[in-house]
Amino acid sequence: MQNLPVIVIEGVLVFGGVLAFAWWQLRELKQLERERERKKAEAAGSKSESEDPKA
Repeated sequence: MQNLPVIVIEGVLVFGGVLAFAWWQLRELKQLERERERKKAEAAGSKSESEDPKA
């Protein structure tokens, strides 16, 4: 029973580290998705302008 606080602290640190890493990765995925959508929209916009110069 004397080791219980150390075990609890270690568990919290490990679990917290996993949660922080998961949050970081999900945040980065969201940023990459926004960037990909922005580039896709820019490419579609420039493509439509270059295909129809009369409009």
